[in-house]
Amino acid sequence: MSGTFAIGRLFGVRVRVHFSWIFIFALIAWSLASSWLPSQYFGWGRAQYWTVGIVGSALLFVCVLIHELSHSLEAIRRGRKVRSITLFFLGGVSEIEDESKSAGEEFWVSIVGPLTSLGLGALFWLMYLNLRSGAGQLTALTQYLMIVNLAIGVFNLLPAFPLDGGRVLRALVWRATNSHERATRVASFTGSALGFGLIGLGIVFVFTNSLVTGIWLVFIGWFIQSAASSVRRDEVEKQTMSGRTVGDAMEHTFPQVAPGITVQDLLDDYISKDFRRAYLVVLGDTFQGLITATDVRGVPAEQRAVKWVSEVMTKAADVLTLPPDAPLEDGLRVLAQRNIHQLVVVDSGMPVGLLTRAGVLRVMEISDLLAREEARERTDDS
Repeated sequence: MSGTFAIGRLFGVRVRVHFSWIFIFALIAWSLASSWLPSQYFGWGRAQYWTVGIVGSALLFVCVLIHELSHSLEAIRRGRKVRSITLFFLGGVSEIEDESKSAGEEFWVSIVGPLTSLGLGALFWLMYLNLRSGAGQLTALTQYLMIVNLAIGVFNLLPAFPLDGGRVLRALVWRATNSHERATRVASFTGSALGFGLIGLGIVFVFTNSLVTGIWLVFIGWFIQSAASSVRRDEVEKQTMSGRTVGDAMEHTFPQVAPGITVQDLLDDYISKDFRRAYLVVLGDTFQGLITATDVRGVPAEQRAVKWVSEVMTKAADVLTLPPDAPLEDGLRVLAQRNIHQLVVVDSGMPVGLLTRAGVLRVMEISDLLAREEARERTDDS
């Protein structure tokens, strides 16, 4: 997710914050200080309301972080790699590499988050029971955190993809039908239905003097519906790429340069003439590395005449590679997750091609055309 910055690591998982979190943090603090707290606890000073509001907003996102961390730790326990946790305006998301390998794994990785939030809600409820005789700031915090954690847990159990409950639903359908594709369709259509339902409910609220609540419901409904639709599109793409390999989409002819030329020579003699984004750096029969237009842009203009390609390139040991028989969807996932435009295809230690986003899209387009043609012929035969 772009627009994020790292704040540290927990259990080896990088924690990031999206810039939109700053806006929602301020909005929640303001809402608590100016509305909810004064309606529940009377007679405080302005500074007290704002202090509790700011602390409550911060603790809410700590609870969201704990929710997401539970997903990540369960995934790690099951042998999956977690790249990061990102907090953003609608909560948080754990970036877990690869899909679940079984329905059981999908179920437990998904349900542990809502269970954690419900557990936090129960903990704060017990604390509130012991503190409610007073009207202090700690009582207000425990009451607020009890309410929001219970709400987060219940909301995430709604059986609508991409919410945790939708993933639980997918796991159950997957177990019942033994079909991950069918389970994904069921969960995503349920997610779309819930999204449209929330949009409709939000519109009703807008026209019944609950403008802010209505806008939030419309926005959340739109987010859920869009995410569910995106999941269905991704599933179609996977089916389009089914059986295709990296070798089907790679460019078999790729430009090469020697490591002993300057960056300026590369720019003048190669890039400005054939307009390629990337060049393999080869010395004799040895693959040395990869240099891209991005690498060239990183060299100040006045230094390009004295900088060698070998000094600027990504060395071979650090270049992302895949074998030609790797599934094409693996190649697309690497390109998307690493936000790169190409990777080197290597066979027996030697580069044999370049996989680019354009190459993947070309194969997907042709595969979709062939699938439609086969479907048309089957219809004509029947």
